[in-house]
This record gives sequence, structure tokens and C-alpha cells, in this order.
Amino acid sequence: MKSTTAPASKKRAFTLIELLVVIAIIAVLASMMLPALARAKSKAKGIKCVSNLRQMGIAMIAYTHENRRYPVGINQEAGNVWIWPTLLRSYMGLQRNAELFKCPTAPPKAQWKVEFGSGLPALDGYLEDEKRLVPGGVTFMSYGYNVWGSWAGQVPNTGLGVYKGHPIYGGAPENSVKRPDDMIALGDSNWDLTRKGDRNWSGFIGMYEERQWPLEIHNNRANILFADGHVDPLPRTEMIAQLVTPFSAKRRVARRWNRDYQPHVFKDN
Repeated sequence: MKSTTAPASKKRAFTLIELLVVIAIIAVLASMMLPALARAKSKAKGIKCVSNLRQMGIAMIAYTHENRRYPVGINQEAGNVWIWPTLLRSYMGLQRNAELFKCPTAPPKAQWKVEFGSGLPALDGYLEDEKRLVPGGVTFMSYGYNVWGSWAGQVPNTGLGVYKGHPIYGGAPENSVKRPDDMIALGDSNWDLTRKGDRNWSGFIGMYEERQWPLEIHNNRANILFADGHVDPLPRTEMIAQLVTPFSAKRRVARRWNRDYQPHVFKDN
């Protein structure tokens, strides 16, 4: 007797055209998602950068309270050695870890590599035998310190301090900063050669030269640490008087660089 059971139907395979359509749809969806993923990644890097600066701000305030003056940029007598990073590190308990001193959006070379073999004693926050950071080294910095104020070479100096022990350009006394809540202390520095940056002196930021202008690396803004410890992302028009037109705006922006909270060059007529 013959079976009345119907034969099982064969599963139909995708045709080449159907497979190509599916691949095309996936490609379109991926292209739509990539910008959102890129923005999310960029935002995460910006948040990490803000966190770095906030931690440096805590260390800067601790150093300033204990020493009654702000850290200075370099030790000129030791050969223009950067010391503001190591002075801050010594108050952060990081020892050999310098990851917080690199903006995550900056390229790999923009970092402080902690290395040993200098034969030098511990000094200015450097550990014994630690190699010194110098302007124009193999690597460069992605954060800069406001050492000069709005204009380099002013007497008295209006920044936070350039040279260790210098009678004019030494560290700013703690009580000399009139508006710490509106004085720029640290921020994203201009290491980008395609934007007229200066890798040799990327450990400084300032208004006086375009090569020192803070780099708008986070959604057309630079992350800026103020002397009171808070961090704001700012466009260059909120930091560089040369980029704004109204005279009152130039004065307002220039003040932010100076510990006496005066615009100096942009004086009343």
C-alpha cells in the first residue's frame, strides 16, 4: 500500500539578487550608524579629557595652597625642563603613570612617556633617574599651561609663572589671582601643525601667538581648566581677543588670561 504522506518540501535558497539586496541594506544601515558611533566616540574622548583636567585642577589647587604660589612652567637653569606636569603629578599620587597628562583625542606621540636612565636626582616632581621633559623633544604635549598671561614678556608677569625662581616670571602668588573662577590655567594645546601649532612649545597655551592658541579639538571647542578647578569647553572666540570684533568683547576675553584680571593691551581709550 502506498503512503499518502506528502513529501517534505525543499527549503528555498536565497537567489544571488536577494543576497545582494540584503547586503546593500546592511551597508546602508551601517553607513547611517557610523556617524552616530563616531560622535559617541568623540564625546567619550571629550569627557575623558575633562576628567583629566579636573584631576590636574585638584592637584594644582593642592600645590598652590601648600606652597602659597602656583606651579611654574619650566626650570630654566636645568635646561628648560618642563616642571609643571611633574609638580602636579607629585600631588596626584601617580608616580610613574602619566596617562592623565595626554588628551585622548591627541595622536600617540602627544604624550609624556615616563622613562628612566637620566642619572639625575629627584627634583621638581621628577623621580630619581627619571628622564626630563624638554621643549622640542621626541614627543610633545597635548595640554598647555598659562604661564605668560595674555601677552608674553609683560612686567610684571600676568600669567601663572614661567621660570622657576625668577624674580619677575616666577610662580604667581596664590593671592595675586583676582578671579580664579575666570582665569585660564590649563587646556588643550596646539600641537597640530596643520593648524599653525607648535609642538616644541605645546606645553604652554596663550593668547599672544596663534601657535599657542588652545586647540579646538572637541566639537570645535577646547577644554579649559580655570584656576578655581572647574572645566569648560570653549570656542576660541571666548579665549582669543584677536578673533572678536567688539572692543568690549576683546577686553572681556583678554582678562581671562591675567591674574590681575585686567585686559592690558585692550585699555580704555
